[in-house]
Amino acid sequence: MVMKSNFYAGSRLFTPISDVVGLPIDKMNFLVCQIAALGLAIPFRTYLSPSKTSPKIRHCVELVTGLLLAGFCFGYQVLHLIVPSSASYAIMKFVNCRISHKVVFVVVLGYLSVAHIYRQIYDYGGYTLDITGPLMIMTQKLTSMAFSLSDGMLDDNTKLTEDQRNQAIRKLPGLLEFFSFLFCFHGIMCGPLCFYRDYIAFIEGTNYTPPKPKNGNDVKIQAEPPSPKGPVIEKLTIAAVCGLLMMFVVPYFPPERLTTREYLEETTFLQRSIFLLICGTLARCQYYFAWVSSDALNNAAGLGFSGYDEEGKEKWDLINNVDIYRLEMATSLKVNIDCWNKMTLIWLRRVVYDRSPRAYSTLTVFAVSAIWHGFYPGYYLTFGSAALCTVAARLVRRNVRGYFQSSPSLAFFYDCVTFMFTRIVNVYLAVPFLILELVPCLQLFWAFYAWVHFGSLGIIIFFMLIWPKFTKRKSPKLEEKTQ
Repeated sequence: MVMKSNFYAGSRLFTPISDVVGLPIDKMNFLVCQIAALGLAIPFRTYLSPSKTSPKIRHCVELVTGLLLAGFCFGYQVLHLIVPSSASYAIMKFVNCRISHKVVFVVVLGYLSVAHIYRQIYDYGGYTLDITGPLMIMTQKLTSMAFSLSDGMLDDNTKLTEDQRNQAIRKLPGLLEFFSFLFCFHGIMCGPLCFYRDYIAFIEGTNYTPPKPKNGNDVKIQAEPPSPKGPVIEKLTIAAVCGLLMMFVVPYFPPERLTTREYLEETTFLQRSIFLLICGTLARCQYYFAWVSSDALNNAAGLGFSGYDEEGKEKWDLINNVDIYRLEMATSLKVNIDCWNKMTLIWLRRVVYDRSPRAYSTLTVFAVSAIWHGFYPGYYLTFGSAALCTVAARLVRRNVRGYFQSSPSLAFFYDCVTFMFTRIVNVYLAVPFLILELVPCLQLFWAFYAWVHFGSLGIIIFFMLIWPKFTKRKSPKLEEKTQ
């Protein structure tokens, strides 16, 4: 994408190189910062490890380096990270803990919303990198910290869930710890989200626990910081493949083609469906590239270690934002959603879903997620349609799946059918997220006769209104088990 506006506030130092390689200066600076952060992450993990350096020094390095990288890439716009974070700290410090988390949520999400609206005014439809990306991650960090701090200061925590108790923060962190968490150099550009308790464990080295000895082995295994070399190389390789696809293949399958009258008149419904499937699948490469490379960068710094599996093998998936294989092979919309932007899903569950009235929790999650992304109509079409399809998919699974579990062949047939529908529905719902504008998105839906929407509505009406008793009937397999 060519940069459409002149509002980019970052450094112009690498403009000559940018002109030679044909990469916009905003993307060039982002790439330079990520490479620089990767180069700094390795010595940070080895020479400034928790066993060799005090947490205070590690916090200082994280904060100073993160500010320098953000300033290089975004210029004066870094102020838009400092303002809401400082306001949130003041709120958490001086406002009653019973309401401080709600105030922080409203203030920070409101600040992000204003930034989104301003961005749409000066760069409508553009893809110029600006501070709204890091601000979205900071919104997650600030709100999750505020809720955890409120939980930790309650006199009676018996009403908290186990997860809320584990994430609870007993006292307000100092300014150094607070801003280090927000501006850590290996997460400031692209995340992924890391929660405060996990970040402090990484800084202090308490996240490194020894693997459990195998049965029959009484030898104690020493707890030493594991090396992320293998996972980092693997993730960088995946990111490189996605980057190459993004550069040389994705441009040949622009989703905007589906909204042009010429293309619609010259193609059949089947041809359009195949093109939609290809361009929607390839469009995920840009997200895979950003998330997997950022995960590798954090791992190189030592962040992301989550313990050992049953075989004693190290796991580096603490802040893994996407499970590519499970997502691409998903046989249900729920699995598809669960494997995509995983850290944001956890944030939404901890901050929104678990705190909302059960009857409105799902709707509230989709609404907050849409606002967090911005105010382009495409976001709301995607999330609104996804909410509709999720309800329909749940009804199908609850009432139909059991009839196909009586034999392996029927179960395999059911999985094949749901795999196919999941792939098609996924790209159908996701493309408005790329097109963004209202009229082209509606034209896209109409090019496919909005069959996903009408089909989902039909399923909901059938199972909830026409034949509601069907939902109470037991499937044949369940009836056999109860006899």
